[in-house]
Amino acid sequence: MAKKNIPARPTQKIAARPVQTAKKPAPSTVERGWMRYGFIVLAITAACYFPSLSNQLVNWDDDPNIVENPNIEKVGQGISWGETVRNIFDIDKGNVIGNYNPLPILTFAVEKSLAGNKISPRLIHTTNLVLHLATVWMVMLLLFRMGLNNWGVLAGGLLFGIHPMRVESVAWATERKDVLFAVFFFAALALYDRWVKREKTGESRIGLYLGMLLLALLSGFSKVQAVTLPLSMLALDYWYRRPINFKLIWEKTPFWGISLMIGLINLYTLKQQGSTDDEITNFTFLDRLCIGAYSFCVYLFKLFLPHPMSPLYPYPKPLPIWVYLSPILFFAVWYGVWRFWKADRRIWVFGILFFFFNVMFLLQVLGAGQGFLADRFTYVPYFGLFAIAAWYFQENYAIPTRRFAMQAMLGVLTIVYAVWTINQIGIWKDGAALWTHVIKFEGKTNSLPYWNRGQYYREQGNFDAALKDYNQGVAIEPTSGELLNSRGKTYFDMAMSGNFQQQSPQLIANSLKDYSTALNSARMKDKTRAEVLINRGAAEGARQNFEQSIIDLTEGLRIDPKNKNGYFNRSIAYYTTRQYDKALADYTAFLQLDPFNGNVWYERGMVLRSMNRNEEAIESLTKAIQLNPQIAVAYIERARAYAQSGNKAAAEKDYQQALKAGLKLDAMDQMLMQK
Repeated sequence: MAKKNIPARPTQKIAARPVQTAKKPAPSTVERGWMRYGFIVLAITAACYFPSLSNQLVNWDDDPNIVENPNIEKVGQGISWGETVRNIFDIDKGNVIGNYNPLPILTFAVEKSLAGNKISPRLIHTTNLVLHLATVWMVMLLLFRMGLNNWGVLAGGLLFGIHPMRVESVAWATERKDVLFAVFFFAALALYDRWVKREKTGESRIGLYLGMLLLALLSGFSKVQAVTLPLSMLALDYWYRRPINFKLIWEKTPFWGISLMIGLINLYTLKQQGSTDDEITNFTFLDRLCIGAYSFCVYLFKLFLPHPMSPLYPYPKPLPIWVYLSPILFFAVWYGVWRFWKADRRIWVFGILFFFFNVMFLLQVLGAGQGFLADRFTYVPYFGLFAIAAWYFQENYAIPTRRFAMQAMLGVLTIVYAVWTINQIGIWKDGAALWTHVIKFEGKTNSLPYWNRGQYYREQGNFDAALKDYNQGVAIEPTSGELLNSRGKTYFDMAMSGNFQQQSPQLIANSLKDYSTALNSARMKDKTRAEVLINRGAAEGARQNFEQSIIDLTEGLRIDPKNKNGYFNRSIAYYTTRQYDKALADYTAFLQLDPFNGNVWYERGMVLRSMNRNEEAIESLTKAIQLNPQIAVAYIERARAYAQSGNKAAAEKDYQQALKAGLKLDAMDQMLMQK
């Protein structure tokens, strides 16, 4: 006879009168509740970052990623979008200074197209802000699904939205990759929350799983930091009290695969760029471990006091004593985590695990880059620490006697962080503001900020300010081939500008001296050495020393066959010395590297016309006009080619077009039309 199920006896006394409990609201009502708070967070965040929309691009990776990126330069020049996308996602053609993040590059290309085939800093910064707001929204959604109430979501969202350590990821155009990867990253975690909770209901989860895989791919194609997604999922598993076993690892197999793929691609591209070499610092593995522990501790400290904040944190040499002492604090933190785990203080364990999982590959134990810290590295990792703060805010807010104090504290913190963030956004206004800020911290101990500020001034045509910064940089690092090359380029640009005609010979002499000194620098990469040789060749050509000019340019191109400026300058030297065949070969080589340069198509057509290869000249000049109708001299050259080939009607038409543009015909043109 089967036993009857007997209800368990209650272990607590039943109250004499039933306790009234509030009716649990429908999920839609709950979500609308936190969403109202969420819109407040978005409004405050948008107000804080509104000044960033007026910022320009800066000469700190914005040039290679956006302005000088060949895959973006070609947008609007006749290349198909299919080819553009293929090139951007190609591992070799698409990586930028060793970083493979094709999705942000694609967004820059789309923005250029939308802006009339021009780079629009305002559109770029607007997109960054919109993506940051979307990330903040996903963060609040995840906090809500983790069980935080409206006030907890509000506190966590505000911290993520306006903490000053967010600024570098949002106000720096190049860091589109941060805000883009984070949107997909947190969206994937929000879906993972639903996927885990459906495990108990028996509902279909295939669609959610496929959605997470797609988001994981998009996040990985945005930034390599997304490889930590499956580890972040494990942190959520702990939060939801899922049994820790092999099943948790196995169910994430495709995500481990995506992370491995993205990680290996970036290791390959970084190695090809030379970014993983440690030739300058030469730290031991023990040094690197201490640097990692120190970086971890600094990021924890900056959660509370985000100072100093700088785009550049160069390695100190020698390493100070506190770097070697930092492992003590590092292990103390993990002792605390162990104690929290034993006490089942889950929010602490989850928060610190999430932070560590997402920052551990960025602690420079394996060095990559010029610095050992970066504010942007905390963009996603800080979520774990913000979750702890949000949880304790809501716990204390639930106590009526502490409610006013918690509101006041959150209000004061919001004002302080808002002012701090707005001020920090200002340093990203332009290259001058950025490097002036860095110099405040570095003083005269580091040549890099002077070099970069000098680059900015030179590009703006402020040669005096540029030379002042380059001189200071050379005073700090007299043997820097890069600095000497840049100063030599400044002298050369001054000579070529036409504004210093009486000083021109001396300026060219100064540039040649700097280039020659730079070539004696022991520490200089091959690509830089090639650039110096090509620059010296151009300077020799400017003073009519074409024999030496060709020697330097040829050696520079031997080292770096993809330097298009080398082909252009050597073609001028060949053309001037009437070596037309060689000049033509160099123009053709240039156009293989940059097929959408209208000026070079014009130069090539001029050479062909000089060689009486009129049909080819007409084709080349027509291409130049198609790419850039503003090259009025191309009409004159094409008219001459038409006239030489006997097509006077076409020649007359082109001459008329040139006259409309304000050009005058010379005796040669009159003679051609009279034949």
